Amino acid sequence: MSELLLAVDKLSVRFAVRSGWLRPKLQLQAVSEVSLTLQRGQTLAIVGESGSGKTTLARALVGLVQAWQGTVHFDGAPVPAGDRRALQALRREVQLIFQDPFGSLDPRLTVQDIIAEPMQIHRSHDPRQRGQRVQQLLAQVGLPPESAQRYPHQFSGGQRQRIAIARALAPQPRLIIADEPLSALDVSIQSQVMNLLSALQREHGLSYLLISHDFAAVHHLADRIAVMYLGRIVETAAVDELFSAPAHPYTAALLDSVPRVHRGRVGKRPPGRSLRGEMPSPIHPPGGCAFHPRCPQAQTLCAQVAPSPQARGEGRLVACHFPLTAARND
Repeated sequence: MSELLLAVDKLSVRFAVRSGWLRPKLQLQAVSEVSLTLQRGQTLAIVGESGSGKTTLARALVGLVQAWQGTVHFDGAPVPAGDRRALQALRREVQLIFQDPFGSLDPRLTVQDIIAEPMQIHRSHDPRQRGQRVQQLLAQVGLPPESAQRYPHQFSGGQRQRIAIARALAPQPRLIIADEPLSALDVSIQSQVMNLLSALQREHGLSYLLISHDFAAVHHLADRIAVMYLGRIVETAAVDELFSAPAHPYTAALLDSVPRVHRGRVGKRPPGRSLRGEMPSPIHPPGGCAFHPRCPQAQTLCAQVAPSPQARGEGRLVACHFPLTAARND
């Protein structure tokens, strides 16, 4: 059996937008030729600024938004775009944990019905066993049995996220896509949810596609990281390798924007690596390398030619004409 669970090749997503009533529609390139792979039992984190296309990519993988081009293979089999039967089968194997634990749960349903709903849709369990399955899932995510008869508004944010995790586990998927699962939670609760996700992965052999801007969570949970900028993957590497020596200037700027404490004071950023300016509009992206207007190392070539991903060591890809070579000085 192949260890490769998910393979995405040059996936692109476009949206038509209208800038005015009398003006023609414009194309917003939300995701542009993204390629990535995920091994069984591993966690791939996708990081980047807000607006970089992370959530759109996640939704495209399960058919919630239509891909314009590219292919998705799950467990070696292609997932044809627009094929409802194929997408239905995929969604049993791939479940989503949404970012907002307050908006992602139907307030009209009890927890029992919320968790049982995926089992009904995918017919993954005998109807007579679903109640027992719900109780098992509540125990796994650390909620008492009586939670099944309560409603979402009766729970805290952290408890709601545990319910969302239980719902995602209900049809026994092999891959869970977690879209910013910690961002709406208090810091004190975030570590509990991270530990829960790690424990569930070990227990069930799950694979995770983790979308996050929280580098502490990424470092704790991920095996590999893909860095996304303006719809493109600019760097992919093992988590320890990327944290210790980022090769793309954007990756270095992201890491250096995270405050670090040294001997009781906040550490200074390395000179020339701070992230400046705003991300360009995906409707009118810059020519050449999309990052060049903000890049401290940009040269004439960067504004003229878009770099393609190049291998830099085993398992590492970098889309940059002038990648960094020196390790970060922490």
